[in-house]
Amino acid sequence: METKITIRFFGSLVDLVGKQYVQLDAGINQTIKDCVERLGVPHTEVYFITLQKSFVRFDKIVKNGDMYFVYPECNLDIPKEYILTPKYEGVPKFILDIHLGKLARLLRMLGISAEYGVVDDNEIVSKALSENLIILTRDRGILKRNEVTYGYILRSDDPKTQLREVTLRYSLQNWFAPFTRCMECNGKLISVPKRDVQEHVPEKVRETFDEFAKCERCGKIYWGGTHYENMSVFIEKFLKDIPRKKF
Repeated sequence: METKITIRFFGSLVDLVGKQYVQLDAGINQTIKDCVERLGVPHTEVYFITLQKSFVRFDKIVKNGDMYFVYPECNLDIPKEYILTPKYEGVPKFILDIHLGKLARLLRMLGISAEYGVVDDNEIVSKALSENLIILTRDRGILKRNEVTYGYILRSDDPKTQLREVTLRYSLQNWFAPFTRCMECNGKLISVPKRDVQEHVPEKVRETFDEFAKCERCGKIYWGGTHYENMSVFIEKFLKDIPRKKF
């Protein structure tokens, strides 16, 4: 007996599937979660699902002729028991897969916690779960793991476009604090007196600058040089295109 269903995707989920409507031969005893993820949409991207205007859970066994509506995170007032992936609470903190080093640096530049450097997917998932981190990746497979709660598939492969994606997805503009995190290791920066670092910076830097910061984690020293000025220009331009969003 065949089990053919139709799924309509909304909003940002269409980017992952490539079209709004999909007809699928689901097979026998398949859940709607199985079907959605077969089409390339990890469960972490799904906020709620309806069938004939009624909410359903991920474990709903699909039946021949069913038509499901699948929605991304939104501001609709949904009963808690039917929210399939909860909204992240508090200041967003991320862990990025090994292919997203440039994005990690951009997030850190803006003061957003972005752990990076873990190669093994199992370790990424473990760290995300233990530290309540959002996984950012281009690999859909890692977000299909049942134990993963928070994650986002980046649609673009351009780091600057990725930064905009993540900013809008998680309203990061509410938490931007530029130049408060280490670009190298994600540690927090603290202001330090010039006398404490003058032996560790080039002579020209000692003569030119009086304000310094140091990473609490790795000890890297920062000052307002040309690189800082270039980043400031980038941040100013970037923020002009990002709307300020209230909580």
